[in-house]
Amino acid sequence: MSALPSFDLRRVRDRFNRAASDYDRHAAVQHEIGRRLDERFDWLKLDPQRILDLGAGTGQMVRAMRARYPHADVTGLDLADRMLRHLPRRHWWSPHRAAVAADMHALPFAGGSMDVVVSNFALQWSDRPAALFGEVARVSASGAPFVFTTLGPDSLQEIRRAWAAVDPTPHVHQFLDMHDLGDALVAAMLADPVMDREMVTVTYPTVDALLADLRGVGVGNAQAGRAAGMTGPKAWRRFREVLAAQAVDGRIPLSYEIVYGLAWGTGVSPMAEGAHGRVGAS
Repeated sequence: MSALPSFDLRRVRDRFNRAASDYDRHAAVQHEIGRRLDERFDWLKLDPQRILDLGAGTGQMVRAMRARYPHADVTGLDLADRMLRHLPRRHWWSPHRAAVAADMHALPFAGGSMDVVVSNFALQWSDRPAALFGEVARVSASGAPFVFTTLGPDSLQEIRRAWAAVDPTPHVHQFLDMHDLGDALVAAMLADPVMDREMVTVTYPTVDALLADLRGVGVGNAQAGRAAGMTGPKAWRRFREVLAAQAVDGRIPLSYEIVYGLAWGTGVSPMAEGAHGRVGAS
């Protein structure tokens, strides 16, 4: 597995914080894939007490897990604290939300404390999958499922092609393929990984509509060491022209390779308990 470029996590957090208020209006793909992810729990016979939604965003999977497992304590974790303000309250009578603002590479929960870990459209923001999956393994109880979606390398290929015509510098993040993800799960001591994928294509009437949806869900170049400053008007115009030229029957496609994964906690992890400890949701 080749090394991934490092992310500037402050930039990632800031982008998602800015997107928080309008995120759901632009997140049709994320919501549909979250619905499909929730359906996969139909195959699992579970009675969980504690569930962690990793990269919870505005709380779609928190709500789905609460509806499916009404007696479980469901906690949403996200790097962007403004996203978490949209999560439901822990109880209708409580002012506290089932929310923890933290980095998913350093989970603030005790080892073996989670009976389910679920994640929708978040793992692609990790540049350290070994650390991330090691943390998932650490907090997962033995036999706890880790069920997730993420983006594969064929995602956003139209954006890649348009930028490649303008600038050889990468403008779109690299995404791991499902085989590398499966290997990383095994290396993290998560058991019996099952991976599959599907292609989803969304079409837009204009370049502006397409870019509005990407910005609206926080997508942007957050690689550490990226060139500072704004893209020049000539390059930006050329990028838009090449993107528009990919239209089919008057609509511009945007492709997503959706990778689905399932693995199981074993009660062991390459990560030490260390000082992570356990925190309550706020």
